[in-house]
Amino acid sequence: MLRPAMEQWRDVGLRGYGFDGLRRSNWRGGGCEDRDVAFVEGLFGTGLRVQEWASVLDVELPRLGSGRFPKAWLSAACIKGGGEGREYRVPRSTLTAIEAYTDPMEGSRGEVVARAQRAGRYERLPVRIVTGYNPRSRVLHLEGESGRSRLSVDVVGPDERRFLFRRTASGLEPLALWLTPAGLPKRAHGWEDTFQAANARVADAWVEAHFPGLAGEQREGRMAECPLWCRPHMARHSFALKWFSILSVVWERRVERFNDEELRDLREQFGGVWFQLMTLLGHKDPTTTRNIYLEPFTALEVDYLMALLDGEEREAVNALIAAFSAGSDRVMSAAHVVDSWGDQV
Repeated sequence: MLRPAMEQWRDVGLRGYGFDGLRRSNWRGGGCEDRDVAFVEGLFGTGLRVQEWASVLDVELPRLGSGRFPKAWLSAACIKGGGEGREYRVPRSTLTAIEAYTDPMEGSRGEVVARAQRAGRYERLPVRIVTGYNPRSRVLHLEGESGRSRLSVDVVGPDERRFLFRRTASGLEPLALWLTPAGLPKRAHGWEDTFQAANARVADAWVEAHFPGLAGEQREGRMAECPLWCRPHMARHSFALKWFSILSVVWERRVERFNDEELRDLREQFGGVWFQLMTLLGHKDPTTTRNIYLEPFTALEVDYLMALLDGEEREAVNALIAAFSAGSDRVMSAAHVVDSWGDQV
């Protein structure tokens, strides 16, 4: 799913717009619109699996303003198949969406937390109270009946994370980032329903735009023909395709003057595009990345794919290309007239 398709699916399915770009009069967001938008932006921006992204604690995320793609840590206990924890990057656009969702005045997260506090829902849970977090050592500080203790986030799995809370002036509050309308941490499998509901809205809006007046079985039949839809794991495939394009462009600039022997030496020392993608996706073997994720896309034109990146992503790629091309007499480093996609700048 390329960026324009994702944004259209997001706006129609999660934000209540029609294919004409206008908000639909019958839209009922249910109070979770900002949460769902932030979650989907994160899936596309980080390339994490649904269980991994759904298990993130608010203290594990970098702050907005700490760079274009700041680092975050993925807990070992939340990774599919186990293994060691790893770093991943969170785009600034994702952090902006999360900031809107968690805004104490206007975000929906604060509203559902306050509702749950008034209903006394948190007091009925077997909570563990977190008094602090050290982002460098990735250690949580806890309080309990036997005194204070420390716990690495790398050993805290998705189920345990649902019961990590902090005390605030208003009462208990979950550390889990993603909450249901009842204020409880949302389980990973619950996001399947969110995507299914969004797909149904997209299909309904598509029929309304292209076949107005249909009802009953005719309408349902047309809805099944809607060409725009999304499943959660498609976000990870899309992340892989985007970075395949970016890394291919960077690799091309990096090796353009190398002969065959030098290319072999470079791949042996640093790996090629597939090895770099393996690292981004958290795979243990580049063969998995090549065969499962990207084999259907290798024939696509990289220049075409790159042209569909958003402005922030294009700016980042230009910076990468400039860094790898430094010192080359074939690259103009100042007073640019045309950028690497042929657009006037």
